[in-house]
Amino acid sequence: MEKLVTITDVGNFSERQYQKQDGTTEYFKSRGITMKRGGDTFYGEMVGELASKNRDTEFQQDIPYIVKGFWKHRTWQDQNGQTRHENAFYITDLQTL
Repeated sequence: MEKLVTITDVGNFSERQYQKQDGTTEYFKSRGITMKRGGDTFYGEMVGELASKNRDTEFQQDIPYIVKGFWKHRTWQDQNGQTRHENAFYITDLQTL
């Protein structure tokens, strides 16, 4: 997906340690951004090396950007047995227009 957006909020870079199944330690790196397109507001997240590369980038609010990314859908059962759904947007590129 590629869309013209404005940025309304930028989160801080986050790095969280976790254990892989083989017992080695890894770090999950992310930085979240809230964007607006027309009347829609949505949250997207940079992860991995893209998040690291943009850890100190000062994204400007209310100027046009081109965002590229993809949506991921997840389904799970909550503690009451209800089927739940979640959509997440992962940013692969974000550039000023």
